[in-house]
Amino acid sequence: MPEELILNVKNLSKTYMQGKIQVQALRSASLKVRKGEFLAIMGPSGSGKSTLLALLGTLEKASGGKAILEGIELTSLPEKLLPSLRREKIGFVFQHYNLIPTLSALENVELALRFSGVSKKERKARAKTLLEEMGLGARLTHKPAELSGGEQQRVSIARALANRPALILADEPTGEVDTKNRDSIVRVFKKLSEKGQTIIVVTHDPEVAKECSRVLRIVDGVLSDGEEG
Repeated sequence: MPEELILNVKNLSKTYMQGKIQVQALRSASLKVRKGEFLAIMGPSGSGKSTLLALLGTLEKASGGKAILEGIELTSLPEKLLPSLRREKIGFVFQHYNLIPTLSALENVELALRFSGVSKKERKARAKTLLEEMGLGARLTHKPAELSGGEQQRVSIARALANRPALILADEPTGEVDTKNRDSIVRVFKKLSEKGQTIIVVTHDPEVAKECSRVLRIVDGVLSDGEEG
């Protein structure tokens, strides 16, 4: 496994208030992730998995601790710098795809590049290449409603890769697809990992987790090491 440390998380915590009750969604989570790892996080519903992903993606603010991505301390960045950091460093893949229904597959991927100073010609070329790598070369002009669930998820993975991020965060990416499409999506992630892409996936599915290079488990907001995959 590559030795380059890409993400270093130290005592990351998140506390919510539900009325007057304090809820600890994440309790002093620490982990180190190396470049090219395909890491799974498993745990029951409400255990803190999605909270951890949201903190790593700077979609929520931590109550305590640090997360350092490629030398950048995410947890201390000013709010105004977060959108550009997310755009340049982090790719998101969601359970429900989050594609724009009025745009084609190609346009959905291009959109991720629109605010990154990439020329229109380069945007189109990069989006086309990514979709072809996902096996969607014949689906470039299709809109989401004309694609299967598995195809839509592969479009969303291509979109996540568009800005060549340091880290991909995937929240239950196979939750809405059948077994065949699940296996196809996992193969895509494994191939990306082999090429050096770092991926953290939250999943309930042990079949997904067993394909990962490492599995961490989280219960009641406490993160612990699983067994090496």
